[in-house]
Amino acid sequence: MSRVSSAQIRAIVGAEVVSSIGSSMTVLALPWFVLVTTGSATKLGLVLGIGSIPFVTLPVPAGSLIARIGARQTMVIADAARLPLLAAIPALYSLNALSFPLLVVLVALTNVFTAAHMPAQRLILAEVVGDEESVVAGVNAYLEGAQATAPLVGPVLAGFLIAVLGAQNVLYVDAATFGVAAIVVGLFVPRMKPIAEVEQSGLLAGVRFILRSRLLVVLCVSTLTMEVFFALFVMTLPVFAYSDYDQNARTAGVFYAAMGAGALLGMPVVPGVVRRFGALQVGAAGFVLASIPKLLLGIPLPALGVAAVLILQGFIAPLTGAPIFTVITTRTPGALRAKVLSAAVGLMFLTGPIGLVAAGPMINAVGARMVLVIAGAGYLVGSAPFAIYVARNRSLGDPVALESDAEVPDASSSV
Repeated sequence: MSRVSSAQIRAIVGAEVVSSIGSSMTVLALPWFVLVTTGSATKLGLVLGIGSIPFVTLPVPAGSLIARIGARQTMVIADAARLPLLAAIPALYSLNALSFPLLVVLVALTNVFTAAHMPAQRLILAEVVGDEESVVAGVNAYLEGAQATAPLVGPVLAGFLIAVLGAQNVLYVDAATFGVAAIVVGLFVPRMKPIAEVEQSGLLAGVRFILRSRLLVVLCVSTLTMEVFFALFVMTLPVFAYSDYDQNARTAGVFYAAMGAGALLGMPVVPGVVRRFGALQVGAAGFVLASIPKLLLGIPLPALGVAAVLILQGFIAPLTGAPIFTVITTRTPGALRAKVLSAAVGLMFLTGPIGLVAAGPMINAVGARMVLVIAGAGYLVGSAPFAIYVARNRSLGDPVALESDAEVPDASSSV
């Protein structure tokens, strides 16, 4: 890897560390803020569920934006825009001007830019390191690690600050980290020439490419199911900490930090196991294994026991995201990557709001602990189609095993 490429990677990962630490604080602070101010798990589900709709519906059109202006410029714009939107939440609250509908709108607007940021973040790595599967997997693992290791610091700090300053003030810190991330990428990652060929393929080129690949169709079918139950898990975890562990923000911070610690341990494992078994096999196995910690949370455990289970959850996380995004990246023609990655993000996370909105009523009906068990069981069922497909088609280890996976849609079929 060249010196320039290494410097770019360090800048990208460094920016991600900064923004992820802030975001990991918000993962605890925003739900805690809603729970403290409303006392309602149902309202928390509505904030997170409705607020996440842009994140799951806009990545497809975001692919056209990324193709037109470039991944680097998209990341800078997205981070710069999220700063004032997130800071507006505590600012309006301090002025007694934050209504519940306005809170939902602000969270949704923030996720508009998150929808553009996530695929751009994956694409910029591919532009820097090239197409070799093990290299892309390794760099994706570092990115996953940057995102997941941040909870080692963010939630613990958030738990402390919530106790001292209040949940709303932690959101100012997160807003500032987006500004820092925008500056780092803007200064240290040079502008890259957008891929002009993509424009000829139409807005839905990425969706068409995925639909022509049996592998990617099965992947999306599995992830559409798993995402409902993963969102259920994400939404339930802070309520579980709030309701079952004495409403202690510090304990909740430790729970999230445990997942970050597990991710830190799992991150270095990814390149080696991908080289040994292939990204597809690792990703399929990771999906199945990721259901186990969720099921274990159904056992009544002391706080330290819960933290141990969440360390396992964090350890498995890089074995799912990094290999799967590696598969999508390396099996997509360069001219279509922006749109395919954007479409994949949109399709894979499309059902997330269902789990977020459903969590509140389910928690009220059966309790947070039982909802975590339901999340684990549903996640396991959802992982089955992809795991079975990969197990039955061993030739998929070839980077272009299916002719359909290598097809590039004609310009004549553009939308």
